[in-house]
Amino acid sequence: MNVSLGFSQYKDPVFATNEAIGQAIIGLKNTPPTLAFIFTSIELAHPVVLKTANNLLGDIPIIGCSSLGIITSQGVFKHGFAILLLSLGQHTFFNIAGIKDIGKKDPLLSGKELGEKLLFGFKNVPRSLSIILSDKLITEGTHLITGLQEALGNSFPLIGASASDNFENHKTYQFVNQELLTDSCSGILFGGKFHFGFGTKHGWKPLGKMRCVTSSGGNIIREIDGQPAVKLYENYFAKNTLELAKELRRISIFYPLGIYLPGEKEYLLRNVISIKDDGSLVTQGDIPENSKIRLMISTGDSRLSATVAACEEAKNNLGPGKVQFLLIFASAARFSIWGRQNDTELCVIKEVFGEKIPLIGIYTNGEQAPLKSINYLGRTYFHNQSINILAIGEQ
Repeated sequence: MNVSLGFSQYKDPVFATNEAIGQAIIGLKNTPPTLAFIFTSIELAHPVVLKTANNLLGDIPIIGCSSLGIITSQGVFKHGFAILLLSLGQHTFFNIAGIKDIGKKDPLLSGKELGEKLLFGFKNVPRSLSIILSDKLITEGTHLITGLQEALGNSFPLIGASASDNFENHKTYQFVNQELLTDSCSGILFGGKFHFGFGTKHGWKPLGKMRCVTSSGGNIIREIDGQPAVKLYENYFAKNTLELAKELRRISIFYPLGIYLPGEKEYLLRNVISIKDDGSLVTQGDIPENSKIRLMISTGDSRLSATVAACEEAKNNLGPGKVQFLLIFASAARFSIWGRQNDTELCVIKEVFGEKIPLIGIYTNGEQAPLKSINYLGRTYFHNQSINILAIGEQ
């Protein structure tokens, strides 16, 4: 496996594509590329990018998406074009697929459809990992994941991210081979000689007593402990609904809801994205009825400790093999919290894996990954506010 990175901050999409891909091609040292990951800021997500990329690279498979922030070995950037070029050995197999118009379809069926497309050509090939990139905020992301796992296997590892667009929740883009898509979900399935390790953490701790979601549907919590759901935040912050609504983004990021999952070490986080007139809370991702929940809180130290733990977990899961590159999917909430210090987590990652490790990633509108269960590596969940470290290597 040969790996090379390229990055450009040109504002013109053609110039940016040319510069970044030129760097990556030189870095491969005359080995032909077989796969490209491309991540761009929202203003560079343009059809001309893929046209230019195909002219430079030939028709090699491409997968990627837009983001409000790009993570590279050089730093964290609000604007830019990043590419990871891979030259894979003959014993590594992969397939890229995408589905369109997911907002108009049943999410469970969409997940099954994508899973079946990804499996094409894998009849006698051992499967290793699937990376999923989806459109912005999928409110029923849990059902999409369930559909995928029905096709790929209930304990099959899925690592993914929802594209982001500068906190506007307007439109995001996915790069799928020669197509620029929106309202879509894409993925890549790896198999054969392909080794990886991953870690997923967030760094938020429980605050206050355990509560029960007594009425909910999908991503809408109607009642907590038999009262309108908004009362949880009203009582804790001594603010009425109108006051909460004005500060909701900040409050939700710093004090998300945590779902207790029996048998799991970490709570699953949910951000509140709006408050309905009847006092219901609309969350970023599903919260099943009768879930046990708590308010959550973090500090800079707890978030950095979580990043270190995610890195160590990814490194340990990979085993004794050499890490070739890292893929990082970090929540947009973490980008917002760190602000001008958003290189902090990147520095921690480099401390664990080494300064020279090639890495690329994005800030997301939601992450998909298994939680490391106490007893087994089980189902994949839709996360908020987490950082996912995926280490790809050779053994």
